[in-house]
Amino acid sequence: MDMHSLERFEGPSRYAGNELNAVHKNWEGRFRVALSYPDLYEVGMSSHGIQILYHLLNAIDSVVAERAFAPFHDLEAWLREHEAPLFSLESRQPLGSFDVIAFSLGTELVYTNLLNMLDLAGLPVRSEDRSEWPIVIAGGSCTFNPEPMSDFVDAFGIGDGEDLFPEIVQSLAASRAVRATRHDALEKLARDVEGVYVPSRYRTRSALGGAPYVVAEPISSGVPATVRKRVVKSLDDTSALVSPIVPYRELVHDRGVIELFRGCVRGCRFCEAGISYRPTRERSLASIQKQLEQLVANTGYEEVGLLSLSSTDYSDLPGLVNLVRAYREEHKVAISFPSLRMDNFPGYLADEIKQTREGSLTFAVEAGSQRLRDVINKNITEDSIFETLRTVFGKGWHLVKFYFMFGLPTETEQDLDAMVDLVSRITTFGRGFRRDIAINLSINPFVPRPDTPFQWCAQDTPEAYDAKIDHLRKGFRALKGKLHIDFGDPRIAFLEGLLSRGDRRVGRVIETAWKNGAAFDAWRESFRFDVWQQAIAASGLDPADVLYRSIPLQSELPWQVIDAGVSTDFLREDYMSAEKGKLLATCRETGCHACGIQEYLDPCPTSALLGVTNP
Repeated sequence: MDMHSLERFEGPSRYAGNELNAVHKNWEGRFRVALSYPDLYEVGMSSHGIQILYHLLNAIDSVVAERAFAPFHDLEAWLREHEAPLFSLESRQPLGSFDVIAFSLGTELVYTNLLNMLDLAGLPVRSEDRSEWPIVIAGGSCTFNPEPMSDFVDAFGIGDGEDLFPEIVQSLAASRAVRATRHDALEKLARDVEGVYVPSRYRTRSALGGAPYVVAEPISSGVPATVRKRVVKSLDDTSALVSPIVPYRELVHDRGVIELFRGCVRGCRFCEAGISYRPTRERSLASIQKQLEQLVANTGYEEVGLLSLSSTDYSDLPGLVNLVRAYREEHKVAISFPSLRMDNFPGYLADEIKQTREGSLTFAVEAGSQRLRDVINKNITEDSIFETLRTVFGKGWHLVKFYFMFGLPTETEQDLDAMVDLVSRITTFGRGFRRDIAINLSINPFVPRPDTPFQWCAQDTPEAYDAKIDHLRKGFRALKGKLHIDFGDPRIAFLEGLLSRGDRRVGRVIETAWKNGAAFDAWRESFRFDVWQQAIAASGLDPADVLYRSIPLQSELPWQVIDAGVSTDFLREDYMSAEKGKLLATCRETGCHACGIQEYLDPCPTSALLGVTNP
């Protein structure tokens, strides 16, 4: 397809390629990797991980890495009508002509898109039906429970990708060079590269301990019984992304990105990212300054975001703010601080943010009552909430957004009422500063996630979530003023729960849903719950087994084949603490909690942050 042909499709720049900093290499004699994101271009190009791997792999002379994204409905229809294969952006070569197709899985809601991209590439969607190359691999946060996608993906890379994925590519390239079969290449990969899970080298059996699951165990010697995630020891020692591809069209997150730190010192009991990205590793101020200068020079971006799970937890926040302020004043580049917390939001940071952003600030409160915030280990008090708001409103902001969840473990109707009451008091408090205060609320159903202390908890049914939404709506109706509320869809939460906590049998549900038209499930206008219901019914699986019943604490779990770095004993103890409403302070405040990550890196990098508090 030539460039002029793209004009007939919505958003033709999604498929054009040739952006600033894109890499074009000759294919001759090189190992070919298609970095694929199973969503639209503007979502996939917002992925920091995709950008990092693209430049890391292209830095290897013997490798060529190109990109592919899920085509929207109009281009997909054209490809199928003309029997044309899905193609890469750089060379416009068919996806099936690459040696490796590597997918990034950041949300379970892209699973059907992955199958669709394989089908559009002219490849069987099931791994067992593919007798020839390419090899299909996947990485990303969803791979910490790879079982639901194990029928379709040949190999999963678990954990930090900077060292892992070049090793995967080099192993497969060596196998390809000697004309190894897919089977032999995957066997070698599973044995030789730490952090790789190859599902075909494992069989399933019924779980022990009372859970209605099947779990995986190896079928050959030399293959690890438990695959340990890969962990990058130091961000300063990894290649910083200084020449990202600059797109023609606006992205979901359309700015330059610098990773401030990876991991989180907090221990929110619902947060899977807080576990899978442990331990906390910070980028030094010197490294940040150097990357900032090169990034802006190589892209022309006028805004740079500092990426982290909790920006205000950076150990030298005053030094960071001084660095940012000096660079902003000299170069007129806005630098944003996402992921703000309400228990450590200093006035000097509020002053700096005010210089570059006039819109809104966002905080995650999660629960309305102190009791429930203690259950989830949010570690913020009502006093800290209103002290931060005193700073925020006092500095002139009139629009503030809050994240809440409902359906949390131990939640009662009184906790829902406490959410309404807290928002009401926040609104009244804000009007004491200015009359045009506006509050935006994003209130989402809780989904128990693997590798968290709440992984054993039951999830509410969509009907129960609907009832709680009705209850909250009635409560908020009494509030006057500028209040905008967005409730998450309980049916999407149901699907996330099924796909995140399912075992290998859930693959049948995914495949059936895809065959019946499920695609772009993360997009509300495309989500078809009826298709998923029919697929579940046809599979014979009872979703209640996965979602609506608590799992015995001693049971085997589908995701136990992956070692996320935090021990099950630690998670179990923290779950029991949650039941008692007992808080667990951050290890930065009280010292190591022996969560298990020290088995990976000793000493744990977080130990360097002990006792550090920001003024």
